[in-house]
Amino acid sequence: MEPVILLIEDSENDVLLLRHAFKRAGQVKPLQVVRDGVDAMSYLLGLSVFADREAYPVPNILLIDLNLPRLNGLELLAWLRTQPEFQHLMVVVLTGSAKKEEINTAYATGAHSYLVKPAQAEALQRLIDSVYEYWVVHNHLPDPPVATDAPRTPRKQAARVHGKG
Repeated sequence: MEPVILLIEDSENDVLLLRHAFKRAGQVKPLQVVRDGVDAMSYLLGLSVFADREAYPVPNILLIDLNLPRLNGLELLAWLRTQPEFQHLMVVVLTGSAKKEEINTAYATGAHSYLVKPAQAEALQRLIDSVYEYWVVHNHLPDPPVATDAPRTPRKQAARVHGKG
Protein backbone atom coordinates (compact mmCIF):
# COMPACT_ATOMS: atom_id res chain seq x y z
CA MET A 1 0.00 0.00 0.00
CA GLU A 2 1.39 3.39 -0.99
CA PRO A 3 2.19 5.62 1.99
CA VAL A 4 0.59 8.98 2.61
CA ILE A 5 3.09 11.83 2.24
CA LEU A 6 2.49 15.15 3.98
CA LEU A 7 4.44 18.02 2.41
CA ILE A 8 4.96 21.02 4.68
CA GLU A 9 5.94 23.77 2.23
CA ASP A 10 4.96 27.44 2.01
CA SER A 11 6.16 28.11 -1.56
CA GLU A 12 3.32 27.58 -4.06
CA ASN A 13 5.87 27.15 -6.85
CA ASP A 14 7.75 24.44 -4.93
CA VAL A 15 4.45 22.67 -4.14
CA LEU A 16 3.56 22.57 -7.85
CA LEU A 17 7.04 21.36 -8.84
CA LEU A 18 7.09 18.68 -6.14
CA ARG A 19 3.58 17.42 -6.96
CA HIS A 20 4.59 17.10 -10.61
CA ALA A 21 7.91 15.41 -9.74
CA PHE A 22 6.26 12.85 -7.43
CA LYS A 23 3.62 12.08 -10.06
CA ARG A 24 6.36 11.54 -12.68
CA ALA A 25 8.23 9.31 -10.22
CA GLY A 26 5.15 7.07 -9.92
CA GLN A 27 3.27 8.40 -6.89
CA VAL A 28 -0.40 7.50 -7.24
CA LYS A 29 -1.81 9.17 -4.11
CA PRO A 30 -1.65 12.95 -4.27
CA LEU A 31 0.65 14.70 -1.83
CA GLN A 32 -1.12 16.17 1.16
CA VAL A 33 0.07 19.76 1.63
CA VAL A 34 0.06 22.29 4.45
CA ARG A 35 1.79 25.69 4.35
CA ASP A 36 3.39 26.03 7.79
CA GLY A 37 4.31 24.24 11.00
CA VAL A 38 1.14 25.24 12.85
CA ASP A 39 -1.07 23.75 10.12
CA ALA A 40 1.17 20.65 10.14
CA MET A 41 0.50 20.24 13.86
CA SER A 42 -3.24 20.65 13.28
CA TYR A 43 -3.15 18.13 10.42
CA LEU A 44 -1.27 15.55 12.49
CA LEU A 45 -3.55 16.02 15.50
CA GLY A 46 -6.70 15.89 13.35
CA LEU A 47 -7.90 19.31 14.49
CA SER A 48 -10.50 21.49 12.76
CA VAL A 49 -10.89 20.72 9.06
CA PHE A 50 -8.14 18.06 9.34
CA ALA A 51 -10.44 15.88 11.50
CA ASP A 52 -11.83 14.46 8.24
CA ARG A 53 -9.41 11.55 7.82
CA GLU A 54 -10.93 10.59 4.47
CA ALA A 55 -9.83 13.93 3.03
CA TYR A 56 -6.74 14.27 5.27
CA PRO A 57 -5.40 10.77 5.97
CA VAL A 58 -2.80 10.13 8.65
CA PRO A 59 0.60 10.41 6.95
CA ASN A 60 3.47 7.95 7.03
CA ILE A 61 6.11 10.32 5.67
CA LEU A 62 6.65 14.02 6.30
CA LEU A 63 8.58 16.22 3.88
CA ILE A 64 9.43 19.38 5.80
CA ASP A 65 10.81 22.65 4.51
CA LEU A 66 12.73 24.55 7.19
CA ASN A 67 11.87 28.12 6.28
CA LEU A 68 8.18 28.24 7.16
CA PRO A 69 5.98 31.00 8.58
CA ARG A 70 4.49 30.84 12.10
CA LEU A 71 6.38 27.70 13.21
CA ASN A 72 9.50 26.80 11.25
CA GLY A 73 10.62 23.31 10.28
CA LEU A 74 13.15 22.93 13.09
CA GLU A 75 10.55 23.97 15.67
CA LEU A 76 8.12 21.47 14.15
CA LEU A 77 10.75 18.72 14.36
CA ALA A 78 11.42 19.51 18.02
CA TRP A 79 7.68 19.38 18.78
CA LEU A 80 7.23 16.12 16.86
CA ARG A 81 9.84 14.34 18.93
CA THR A 82 7.99 15.19 22.14
CA GLN A 83 4.83 13.49 20.84
CA PRO A 84 4.92 9.68 21.30
CA GLU A 85 2.02 9.15 18.90
CA PHE A 86 4.14 10.50 16.02
CA GLN A 87 7.34 8.53 16.63
CA HIS A 88 6.44 6.22 13.71
CA LEU A 89 6.62 9.04 11.14
CA MET A 90 9.51 9.08 8.70
CA VAL A 91 10.73 12.67 8.58
CA VAL A 92 12.61 14.00 5.57
CA VAL A 93 13.81 17.59 5.56
CA LEU A 94 13.56 18.96 2.01
CA THR A 95 14.81 22.52 2.01
CA GLY A 96 16.92 25.08 0.19
CA SER A 97 19.41 25.45 3.04
CA ALA A 98 22.71 23.60 3.20
CA LYS A 99 23.80 25.32 6.43
CA LYS A 100 25.71 22.84 8.57
CA GLU A 101 24.11 24.14 11.77
CA GLU A 102 20.60 23.50 10.39
CA ILE A 103 21.62 20.05 9.13
CA ASN A 104 23.02 19.09 12.54
CA THR A 105 20.00 20.48 14.38
CA ALA A 106 17.58 18.67 12.06
CA TYR A 107 19.25 15.31 12.70
CA ALA A 108 19.55 16.01 16.43
CA THR A 109 15.80 16.65 16.61
CA GLY A 110 14.81 13.49 14.76
CA ALA A 111 15.07 13.98 11.00
CA HIS A 112 15.71 10.70 9.17
CA SER A 113 17.09 12.43 6.09
CA TYR A 114 18.16 15.94 5.06
CA LEU A 115 17.93 16.86 1.38
CA VAL A 116 18.69 20.17 -0.31
CA LYS A 117 16.34 21.19 -3.12
CA PRO A 118 18.30 21.64 -6.33
CA ALA A 119 17.67 24.73 -8.46
CA GLN A 120 17.35 22.92 -11.82
CA ALA A 121 14.14 21.06 -12.68
CA GLU A 122 16.01 18.00 -14.01
CA ALA A 123 18.04 17.71 -10.82
CA LEU A 124 14.89 18.09 -8.72
CA GLN A 125 13.24 15.28 -10.69
CA ARG A 126 16.26 13.01 -10.14
CA LEU A 127 16.17 13.78 -6.43
CA ILE A 128 12.43 13.05 -6.15
CA ASP A 129 12.86 9.86 -8.22
CA SER A 130 15.44 8.75 -5.63
CA VAL A 131 13.24 9.79 -2.70
CA TYR A 132 10.29 7.92 -4.17
CA GLU A 133 12.36 4.83 -4.98
CA TYR A 134 13.83 4.65 -1.48
CA TRP A 135 11.01 5.84 0.83
CA VAL A 136 8.00 4.54 -1.12
CA VAL A 137 9.13 1.57 -3.20
CA HIS A 138 11.82 -0.09 -1.06
CA ASN A 139 11.44 1.17 2.49
CA HIS A 140 9.19 -0.75 4.90
CA LEU A 141 7.33 1.69 7.12
CA PRO A 142 6.03 1.00 10.64
CA ASP A 143 2.33 1.08 11.41
CA PRO A 144 1.03 4.13 13.25
CA PRO A 145 0.05 3.56 16.87
CA VAL A 146 -3.48 2.30 17.43
CA ALA A 147 -5.81 5.19 18.25
CA THR A 148 -7.37 5.30 21.70
CA ASP A 149 -10.23 7.31 23.16
CA ALA A 150 -7.99 8.64 25.95
CA PRO A 151 -7.56 12.40 26.17
CA ARG A 152 -4.59 13.61 24.16
CA THR A 153 -2.35 16.27 25.64
CA PRO A 154 -0.89 17.29 22.24
CA ARG A 155 -4.22 19.00 21.47
CA LYS A 156 -3.63 21.34 24.41
CA GLN A 157 -0.15 22.11 23.11
CA ALA A 158 -1.49 22.82 19.61
CA ALA A 159 -4.13 25.11 21.10
CA ARG A 160 -1.35 27.11 22.77
CA VAL A 161 0.45 27.44 19.44
CA HIS A 162 -2.79 28.66 17.86
CA GLY A 163 -3.12 31.18 20.68
CA LYS A 164 -6.19 29.54 22.19
CA GLY A 165 -4.72 28.11 25.38
